[in-house]
Amino acid sequence: MNLSETAFLVSRADGFDLRWFSPTVEVDLCGHATLASAHVLWETGRVPSTDAIRFHTKSGLLTAARRDDWIELDFPATPDDKVETPVDLIAALSRHAT
Repeated sequence: MNLSETAFLVSRADGFDLRWFSPTVEVDLCGHATLASAHVLWETGRVPSTDAIRFHTKSGLLTAARRDDWIELDFPATPDDKVETPVDLIAALSRHAT
């Protein structure tokens, strides 16, 4: 977790291929490098600032859009799994509630 990833972009007809690498391995997803990639594409004029960007990655299709002064990223979501509440959890949380 203490190493930053490097992003590699390749232009394609419907967006960009995007891959991320740490110093030793390819990683499946990196939000900061995706954010930086979108910013660079807009700031250098490779993509008009009014256009959304489509990134084709190992994690699927990711998109980036400008929202005023913000960049909005759309990432895949992992569905929730139902789990049983541990027996002592409610009691432990109740003791520390204010």
